[in-house]
Amino acid sequence: MLIEDYLAQQLKEAGVKRFFGIPGGPSIPYMEAFRRAGIEFILASHESSAAMMADVTARLTGVTGVCHATFGPGAVNLASGVGGALLDRTPMLALTTEMPDKWFGRTAQMNIDHQALFRPLTKATFRLDAGNAHEVISHSLELANEEYPGPVHIGLPADLAGSGVSHAGTPARKERIHDPAEISRERAGVLIASSRRPLIAVGLTAMRTGAGRALLRFLEDHEVPVIVTPMAKGIIPSDHPCYAGVLFHALSDRLEKLAGAADLVIGLGYDPVEYNYESWIADVPLVHFDTVSPDLRISGAIEYVSEPEEWFRVLSPLRSSPEMTSLAAEARGEIQETFKRASQGLNPVAVLELLREMLPPEATVTADVGSHLHLLGQMWDVQRGKLIMTNGWSSMGFGLPAAVAAALAGSSGHVVCVTGDGGFLMHAGEMITARRNGLKIIVIVFSDGELNLIKVKQSWKKISPYGIQLYSGDLFGAGRFLGADVIRVTDAAGMRSALRSSLSSGGSVIIEAAVDPACYDDLIVRSL
Repeated sequence: MLIEDYLAQQLKEAGVKRFFGIPGGPSIPYMEAFRRAGIEFILASHESSAAMMADVTARLTGVTGVCHATFGPGAVNLASGVGGALLDRTPMLALTTEMPDKWFGRTAQMNIDHQALFRPLTKATFRLDAGNAHEVISHSLELANEEYPGPVHIGLPADLAGSGVSHAGTPARKERIHDPAEISRERAGVLIASSRRPLIAVGLTAMRTGAGRALLRFLEDHEVPVIVTPMAKGIIPSDHPCYAGVLFHALSDRLEKLAGAADLVIGLGYDPVEYNYESWIADVPLVHFDTVSPDLRISGAIEYVSEPEEWFRVLSPLRSSPEMTSLAAEARGEIQETFKRASQGLNPVAVLELLREMLPPEATVTADVGSHLHLLGQMWDVQRGKLIMTNGWSSMGFGLPAAVAAALAGSSGHVVCVTGDGGFLMHAGEMITARRNGLKIIVIVFSDGELNLIKVKQSWKKISPYGIQLYSGDLFGAGRFLGADVIRVTDAAGMRSALRSSLSSGGSVIIEAAVDPACYDDLIVRSL
C-alpha cells in the first residue's frame, strides 16, 4: 500500500471525516488519497485558522483533529494554531510537508527544521518514512489522545508520496509531557474529612472528561461552593445554589471573600494553564485532583491522580458548609447585580444581555479573545448549547475559525461568533471559507475601533492609550462583506432588530455593534 493511502486509511479508521489546511504541490497525493478514503479537505484562508478549526472539530466530535501546511511559512503559520491545541488540551495531528532527505539540513528555499519548530508546541514530533509509518501513525494517534490530550506533529518529506509502506523500521519514540507523581491518599482523606469551610475549584480537565454529571450528583449530598475556570463554564448551571462564579474573568474579585474564608481548596480537574492557583488562593491546604500530575509549585499541595470517577469517591467524606454556600450566593448575586447596573445604552454588557435573551438555548457560541471575552465568560449561561473559547493559549482571531468548524461539525442550532474588531480583522478571510461551504454563521463584532484590553492594561500602568487605534468611523462601510450581509447598529433597538433578522436569515450575517467600551474599565479585574 502506498504511504499516502495508508495514512488516509488509518485516519479514516480513527473516525476522521475532514482535515483543514492550505495545500502545496507535494501534498496533492495525500489530498487525493484522503478524498478516496472519504475524508473531506477544507480549504482555509490561513494556516493558523486551519489548526484552530481542527482543534474545535476535535472538541465537538471527540475525534482527533487533523490539519496540514506546506514548507516553511505554511508550517510557521500553522504553528500558532497548533500551540492552541497544546495549551487548550485538544488531540490533533499536524501534518507538514518537509524537504526530502537530500535537502534536509541544507540551505534551500522555504526550508527550516520543522521538528525544531514544533517540538515545544507539541507532545511529540516525527518525520515519516516508509519504514516507520506503521509505528509513527499509530503512536501519534495514541499519544495525541492520552492525558493531557494535545497535538502531535508529523513531517511528510516531499518525495515520500508514492512509496510503499514497509512493515519494518525503527520504532517511534513517544514523548510524554508529564509523569504521574506519588499520591498521599491518607493525608488527602484527613484534610477532606476535617474541613469545615471547603471550596471546590473546577477546571478544564473536569469539563473535558465529562465530570459534570458526577459533580452535580455529588453536590446533591454535599452543599459546597463551586468556582470554575473560564473553559469549565457550564459544567454546572449558573443558577445552581453552590455556584459562585468564574475565576479570572470580569468581576472575579467578588470571589475573594469566598476564597479567603476557605480552610481547604479542592482542585477538581483544575488545569493551571488557565489560571495558576498562586494567583488567587490564600495560604490554605490544597488537594488537587487530576488525570496526570501537573507542574504545581505549591508547598504542601497534595496531588491525587486518577480517573475522574475516583475523585468523588475520595471526596465522599466532605461535609456540607452552609456558611460557604451562603458566601457563594452572595458573590453570585453581587456579580449579577453589577452586570445589571452596567447594562446601559449599546455597551458590551447590553449586547450580551440581548444575546442571552434572544438566542435559542441550544446555540453554539464561539468567543474570541479581548475585553468582551472577560464579560462573556462571566455572564453567559450555558444551557443546552456550547460556549467555545481559548484560554490556555488565548490567541486573538480564534472566534471566527472556531465558528466555521462548529458549523461544519453540524452543531445543533445557530452558530454565533462573538468577537472584537481586532480579532475579526486577523481572520476575516474565513468568511469566504464559510461562504464556500454554504455555512450560516452570525458574527457579532464589538466595534470600538481599538484594542481595548491593551488600553485597559495601559490605564492600570497610568499610561495614555498608545498603539491601540484600529480605525475611525465604520468598520465595514458597506452592506456586504465577502458574501455576508453586514448590519451596523448603534443602539439597543437596532441590535434587537438585527438579531431578529439574522436568526431568520438563510445565510451568514455580520452585525457590527458600535459599542461604548467605557464599562470595561469597571468590570475587568486587574491581572498581569
